[in-house]
Amino acid sequence: MHRKISSGNGKEETSPEALRRALLRAGIILPFGSTALLAACGGGGSGGGAAFPLAGMAPAASPAPAPAPESSSPPAEQAAAAEPQPLPVPPTEPPPPRPVQKAVKNVRILNLQTPTFTPPANQRKSGDDIKTYTQSALQGKFELLRDALMQGLPGKTGESDLCYFVVPEFYWNVNWDAVKNEDEIRIFSSTCVVEVQKHVRELIALFPQEKYGKLALLPGTTQVLKKQLGAAAAPAGAPASPVADKDLPAYEALNYVLVIDNFSKSNPDGSRPIAMWPKRHVSGIDLKMGGSVAKDGQSYWKALLGNLDILVTKRSTTVAAYFADGKEFKGFDNDPLGGVPFGVDVCLDYAAAYTDSEYTRMSQIEDTNFILDFLIACGMTVDERHKYLPSVQYIVRNDGMSYGKVNGTCEIYKLAGPSSGTRTALTGRPRNERVPQTEVARPRADSILFDSYIEIHPLWQYPIAPLPAGAPPSPPTEALPSLLA
Repeated sequence: MHRKISSGNGKEETSPEALRRALLRAGIILPFGSTALLAACGGGGSGGGAAFPLAGMAPAASPAPAPAPESSSPPAEQAAAAEPQPLPVPPTEPPPPRPVQKAVKNVRILNLQTPTFTPPANQRKSGDDIKTYTQSALQGKFELLRDALMQGLPGKTGESDLCYFVVPEFYWNVNWDAVKNEDEIRIFSSTCVVEVQKHVRELIALFPQEKYGKLALLPGTTQVLKKQLGAAAAPAGAPASPVADKDLPAYEALNYVLVIDNFSKSNPDGSRPIAMWPKRHVSGIDLKMGGSVAKDGQSYWKALLGNLDILVTKRSTTVAAYFADGKEFKGFDNDPLGGVPFGVDVCLDYAAAYTDSEYTRMSQIEDTNFILDFLIACGMTVDERHKYLPSVQYIVRNDGMSYGKVNGTCEIYKLAGPSSGTRTALTGRPRNERVPQTEVARPRADSILFDSYIEIHPLWQYPIAPLPAGAPPSPPTEALPSLLA
């Protein structure tokens, strides 16, 4: 699963792909450590649940540039001629596609429509400790996903080489109002990291490939908080004099989706490989926000957690990672099947951090010519004006925002090929056809499981479909400027 970029003679390649990977290795920090996030619940580490790293994390810093090619000049001459190296530009030539076993691959999409914007009521009792309360709440969320797949996965109505199960943003969130102090924020977050991975592993284990075919899970996101190094403590109770917003404790939000399948080569200990893709931009609705705050040259949201006021960075520094072959790698293996590479945009990233607009994000994706684009959201619509990678054939949206009496939205669009024929630049891609979805299960009164089938064509070939007279509009959502303010 892990691509090597060594040339074989001890020297690193200087191709665009090598520069892309070199930037990723240059010191971008995954604040949750190497074992807790990807190996704590089986697959590397002790297997008994590694502890959540609790040391503070330094504020975001600009990533180091890629290393320059070796020179034959003497060290003194190199030092004299040294100049600041510019950040490498995104690759202009697409990497070669992986081998495709057949001309067209059939992909099944199981989309779970369920509301996630309004968190469940805080049901923590006075005698409950925060860890026990959080574990109980997450167990109920696991059971809903289990029931949805048990009811819907066996009812296959078409041929498929691979089935994706998709769940909206914030699915694993537990009511933040349950926390009473900063120590409980730490326990709450560490419990979520460990328990959600445990449940995701349990879920995929229930559906082996031999019985259910190839299955990949994108089971919604988890949002946790990590305190920044040197941040002040939150005031306890009502202080005698109000605390200035800039003096509130500063945190970084990690809102991420775990991706796992039932067919990739197992780790040496028998566990499944697993990947983590983080959200880059924190929007104004991700928590109960009280406005923008500037501090030490960075932009923060003021967040309200029950009786606590904290600051949350507007941009996460966390990078993607995956655990396979008993090791952890930085990056995101987005084509475990071969021939069906996919991208993931978590809500606001679809609009604000898409592909080439941020080199850091692009550097994390193993196959940048992805064909499926998953929009896992809570309040982000598919935009006809949006510019996609030219390789994208389908956009799959699963949104947990409720619109009136509709509890969330699931939709899939087949995209027309780029009119310009470009293979390098982002380009407008008018959505041309809504893919039919069939209800196959109602695991809960407010949740519906939809089933659909799509044909994935080889790279640079596109499903042919005429532009409709009038594409159905997406439901209204909060305006983008208010999310970015």
